[in-house]
Amino acid sequence: MKNKYNNILKATSLLGGVQGLNIVLNLVRTKIVAELIGPSGVGLNGIYNETRELIHTTTNLGLDVSGVRDISQAYERWSESHAASDWEEVKTCVSVMRSWLLLLALFGMMVCMLFAIPLSWLTFDDYDHVWGYVMLSPAVAFSTMTCGELAVLKSLRKLKKLAVVSVVNVALGLVVSVPIFYFWGIDGVLPALVTLFGCIMLSTLAVGYHTMPLSLAYSKERLGRGRTMLTIGINFVVCSILVHVVTVFIISYLNRVSSTHLVGLYNSAYTMTMTYAGTLFAAMEQDYFPRLTGVVHNVSERTETLMRQHKVVQMLVAPMLAAFIVGLPVAVPLLLSDEFVDIVPMAQATAVGLLFRAIYLPHSYLPLAAGHNRMFLFVNAVGALDMLLVIMGYQWGGLLGMGIALSVQNGIDMCLVLVVSRVKYGVRFTLREIAMMVCYFVMLLAVYAACAMLNGWAYWAVGTLLTLAVTAVAYCDYKRGNVLCHE
Repeated sequence: MKNKYNNILKATSLLGGVQGLNIVLNLVRTKIVAELIGPSGVGLNGIYNETRELIHTTTNLGLDVSGVRDISQAYERWSESHAASDWEEVKTCVSVMRSWLLLLALFGMMVCMLFAIPLSWLTFDDYDHVWGYVMLSPAVAFSTMTCGELAVLKSLRKLKKLAVVSVVNVALGLVVSVPIFYFWGIDGVLPALVTLFGCIMLSTLAVGYHTMPLSLAYSKERLGRGRTMLTIGINFVVCSILVHVVTVFIISYLNRVSSTHLVGLYNSAYTMTMTYAGTLFAAMEQDYFPRLTGVVHNVSERTETLMRQHKVVQMLVAPMLAAFIVGLPVAVPLLLSDEFVDIVPMAQATAVGLLFRAIYLPHSYLPLAAGHNRMFLFVNAVGALDMLLVIMGYQWGGLLGMGIALSVQNGIDMCLVLVVSRVKYGVRFTLREIAMMVCYFVMLLAVYAACAMLNGWAYWAVGTLLTLAVTAVAYCDYKRGNVLCHE
């Protein structure tokens, strides 16, 4: 019989490998671009790109996330029946989503143009960059169209195509940006951004339209079917804005009580742990969320899908985090510079808590998949607000205190979402599953303690042995049947 655990493992490994390759390509691009346009150019590019991202995520109303729900449920029905009527429903859902995305893409572009004057003042404290934001506006529309088409590929379970598109889009960052910066220098920042996102959109649309031919529907009845998508998407946007507000508040506090140097260290440690170590989380979302939404109304299938994902991600993440904690003293100077070595203790402490996040994430998608908007808002609001523990952590122990606070925050989020899963969705753990969660956590804690207390050859010898031990436990967990399960 088909082994669904192996399918999850293969999908997560495929997409996780793609995410890793994308990180490497982005690092190469960042290094080259930094050499070509210098710190000022990188800063200018960062301001424009972050503003583009903010407008894009706000004006697309989260449709690239919420749309996955309706399409996945329709696709799941078709995969079981293979009826022509069910396939027509899939096509209709995709058509409705694409229609709304085109409208929202145009809306986002107009917002960027209309607010060019206040954006210039807010970001540069002058009005010299108004036309810069007008030029940037097409990139907002390109981003919305790209994310929407990626959502279609996720919903239709086209994982290989999704992987190929992801790699091609990152490679385009090198092929498009580097020549423009080489010939134009800092003056090429805006042309590079607009050209890059335009090329990314075209490559993504080419694959998406080949998979599902383009069909738009602007009748009142058809567009009305997108109300559910928009309602869920708006909640997603509210949560994202709340996270951004809390993040800005933390950064402003650190800058006020210390300096931009501390802010830079905190951002670097946070990015390294959440982006690089969190590679599998991004891979999980691309494969898991569409599958969950497809079976969310079938209680037994929903619980089974959740628990499979929970076990696989836990098994994959634990060894990776152990190796990450041990290798940070080498990775930080290599990926950043010697000036950032002070972030190693913070990043190591934060990495321990990523095991909590690995457990948290599969459960956190349940309210979103089920369309329970208030519960989704509640869980994510708590997850955003308890980030303020970072401030207490800094007051208590500086950078290390912030790392510990982030782990505590992830632990609180995990406990909350497990309670919600148990009470609202009837998810229960066996004693064996609880024992495995505790085992992985204790072993990661041992890795962290060894790295915090040892130096020199002892650090590497003990750290390597403990990492191998965590890997062996995960492998035995897989082989014993806790994860590997033939149906």
